[in-house]
Amino acid sequence: MKIRKNRLAVCTAAMLIACVSATFGYFSDIVTVTNHIATGDVNISLKEYEVKEGTEISYTNSRIVLPGDVISKIPRITNHAMPCWIRARISYEQDKEELEGLSESNILGVPAQWVKKGEYYYYTEILDYGKSATLFEAVEIPKEWNESHSDQKLTIDIQADAIQAANFEPDFNAMSPWGDQEIELCIHEENGTVVSEKKKVELSVEFSGNAHKLLAVPDDFFANFRTAMPGDTFRDSIDILNTTKKPAEIFFHTGIVCQREDRMDLLRKIQLTISMDGKAIYSGNLLAEELKEEVSLGVFQPGEGGTMEFTVSVPAELKNAYALRDAAVKWYFSVYEDDAEPSVIPEENRVQTSGSSGYRNGTDTAEPVKTADETPLLSLLVMAIISMLTGTTVLIIRKGDVRQ
Repeated sequence: MKIRKNRLAVCTAAMLIACVSATFGYFSDIVTVTNHIATGDVNISLKEYEVKEGTEISYTNSRIVLPGDVISKIPRITNHAMPCWIRARISYEQDKEELEGLSESNILGVPAQWVKKGEYYYYTEILDYGKSATLFEAVEIPKEWNESHSDQKLTIDIQADAIQAANFEPDFNAMSPWGDQEIELCIHEENGTVVSEKKKVELSVEFSGNAHKLLAVPDDFFANFRTAMPGDTFRDSIDILNTTKKPAEIFFHTGIVCQREDRMDLLRKIQLTISMDGKAIYSGNLLAEELKEEVSLGVFQPGEGGTMEFTVSVPAELKNAYALRDAAVKWYFSVYEDDAEPSVIPEENRVQTSGSSGYRNGTDTAEPVKTADETPLLSLLVMAIISMLTGTTVLIIRKGDVRQ
């Protein structure tokens, strides 16, 4: 009877070894995408020129004029930043209030693109980056003026305003084509950043069957966005693909890039929404602190995929103080699947991927949690041999007991 029990013990030990060596771990991988967004600026300059001996030069102030003179005076507005609409107000002053001064009837050579509405001249075409618009070309001193106007000081003052062309359309049939828009003082002396139209880039995250890892293209998922202006809304989508031969679950979370507080403030102002195959995942600001914990984008069968859509919105009321800022956020994509190779996973170290995160979340230092025992293969073999020898030793001792 004892011998039968001993054989049972040996069989049980062998079965235990077989079960341990056949346990599978989990394969995991992560890819990081750093997204950048930048705001543009509205920045114009106003300079005056005159034509002298057929050549245009800078205008010289404080000159003596006579009745009937036509003075070459060319105010010109130049755009140094994003496309914009412009307007100008001309005011006239004289030091002798009892005498008549200059008025708009004395302004010559106003181009046809300008229309007078109220106290402003409005330019009816968008002024692109680097382009200029001439307000008028000359001032005529009234011929009927006489000695009573001698020593009179005349002043022509010009104020130029600009408003972004993006997301704004003037109504030139109205008495106030710009409506009640608030015009702020431009606080930037440097030329504004201008980004030309970009070629559309397809965005994708692929769990590649060839490389057996996550691949993201490109490395910036805001690559298709131009410089952002108040009222802008950008939309794009990411193809999520599993081209391996096994099902895989793909997760998503965000991280914050270490940057100045003014850039963090910009991220708080800009809005973000994300959905996966039509199901809402997130709605809030671009910091997306609620997405520090992983959310599942789904379990994808071999050869299957889905579409992650996102929208970035810049508030229309964003002030000049936010112009010419840039900021960044990080998006993390991670994947889990059954490992193709067997390994030993002690019961206390086993990790379930469904409904839990396999990564330490937080900022840029996120690293995968170890989800499988790292005991080398040689150590596993030694353990198995020792287990088998132990079973044999017990059998021999117990057989000796029977012989006695």
